[in-house]
Amino acid sequence: MATRLHPLASAVTVDLSQGRIELKTPSLARAVAVPATWLARAIAALGENGVALAKSLAESVSRDAVLILDGTADPTPEEVAYAIALALGQRGLGTCSFERFGDALTLLWSLPPASDVTFHRFATTLVAQVVSDITGVPTHAAVLSTDPEAITLFLGSEHACALVRERVGRREPGPHILATLLGGVSA
Repeated sequence: MATRLHPLASAVTVDLSQGRIELKTPSLARAVAVPATWLARAIAALGENGVALAKSLAESVSRDAVLILDGTADPTPEEVAYAIALALGQRGLGTCSFERFGDALTLLWSLPPASDVTFHRFATTLVAQVVSDITGVPTHAAVLSTDPEAITLFLGSEHACALVRERVGRREPGPHILATLLGGVSA
């Protein structure tokens, strides 16, 4: 597995004395640094309108992920995951990594700006849209598990995500839900 590294150091210019951060990507010419808690409060204040913000942000994240892939004719799943993770990380949204469990795909989002239900809607909308845009495969997302430091999202069909949400609502643990969906445990 070969992973092409995006030159992040040359893509970001930080001048905090002037209150300026510049990202040298076509989709963002200038960014403003705010504490993650402010972003979390803004998303919470938007309530249901946070979904519209997530969809809008997804366009920018998708464009940057495509640029990171840099015209790769047939990118590997690892290259696509890296591009998406880097595009999200460049925005200060925390770090993420994809994990495959059989046919199931999950995203572990470490140090997200928030972990409340409003942020969950934002996160699932954002990630599902970005994965759909990059892969061309309609993708949905559901929160599989949470803790104060991370959120694990399940990525799949609308039906599979509905099953995950139902089982999470019954407080089943994430590994048990995955095993059940993959046929390893009787329901």
